Amino acid sequence: MNRPAPAMPGEFRDGWRIVLGCSVAAATGVVLLFFTFSMFLLPLAADLGVTRGELGAIQALIVTAAIGSPVVGRLTDVFGFRPVYFTCLAMVVLIEVLVALLATSLWHIALAIAAIGFFGVGSTAVVLTRPVNAHFREHRGKALGLVAVGASITTMMVPPLLQAVMDTYGWRGGFLTLAAISAFVGAPVVALLLPGGGRAGSGIGRKAAAAEASDWTFLRERDFWLLTLALITMSLATAGAISQLSPMIQEEGVGPATGALALSLFAMGQFVGRLGGGWLLDRFEPRRVAFLLTLLPAAGFLILFATAGAVPAALLAAAIIGLQQGAELDIFAYFVARRFDVARYGTIYGALVGLGWIGNAGGIVGIGVLHDATGSYTTAQALGIAALALSALLVLPVRLPPLAGADPA
Repeated sequence: MNRPAPAMPGEFRDGWRIVLGCSVAAATGVVLLFFTFSMFLLPLAADLGVTRGELGAIQALIVTAAIGSPVVGRLTDVFGFRPVYFTCLAMVVLIEVLVALLATSLWHIALAIAAIGFFGVGSTAVVLTRPVNAHFREHRGKALGLVAVGASITTMMVPPLLQAVMDTYGWRGGFLTLAAISAFVGAPVVALLLPGGGRAGSGIGRKAAAAEASDWTFLRERDFWLLTLALITMSLATAGAISQLSPMIQEEGVGPATGALALSLFAMGQFVGRLGGGWLLDRFEPRRVAFLLTLLPAAGFLILFATAGAVPAALLAAAIIGLQQGAELDIFAYFVARRFDVARYGTIYGALVGLGWIGNAGGIVGIGVLHDATGSYTTAQALGIAALALSALLVLPVRLPPLAGADPA
């Protein structure tokens, strides 16, 4: 059902600092390493005397984020945004500096990646969406979308700078550069923009948060498990596709250059999805928006499944898959904040994201296993279509209370 668009300024007049601060935090946090780690593979392999396969297995240790999400999310409810964000960011920066200065073996890299996966949650949506959801009501979707695009912008700007540094100073210089961006760009800007108290700083008073964050009754809520299963099934389809998007596109009969172009179109679709998804959630009935946006990558898989060697079709499919993946953060952060008490937002959203890693891990491993077993991606694409259809259906019965008035920052 079409909802009339509310008058704009109120929330953003007071909340633009929150949106900008959280967007900068997202852009300069652990995402820097996540999206650039592939640039370190060859230099690390040559310097440490290991294979790319061994480094790929080490990269999978980032799954410690599945443990960190509920833990860090709950700590955010109890202590507030600023203490958790700055502590976690400091840990990530320290680990990156130690890697640059001291790492001499594959085990050192493994321990670092596992630790970064856990503490890095503090600079992801689990923590960064909390002050946004605490402040915004009417324009919550748009605010979440604006926060999410920070990471998209970073992934376009940082790699050329990082490559220039690594060409001169090697992979150790690259790690120091990532640490410097977080410490000397991200942290000061966030400290300046986000206030230390009130809903923007902590989301809620500490005493109330400590009592309510310890309430785990949401685990008995039907809607929590509907959202969890929706995220797991969605991730089964999309995480695997993202991890092997370039070879999947090349299997359509195109070359590596077209595969690289497909990745660029995926990133563009992701950018549009993050902004557009938030706007749609504010403007229209959220469950219907989530239903349609979740089905979008199914259309992308269907295009790949039904066509072979058609370059425009393959590129369109990559853009469509990116569009939905960009909207994913908007959808689940919005639904948790709208459906549940914001006082427990970090705990609930952290638990949701932690369980969602079941789908991420299953998709990343499963798509490779299916390709090895069948010799193509068609089986994985067919299963992906089914998984996304189920995910879309799971969000429809989620109960969403009427919007309340925005609270003061």
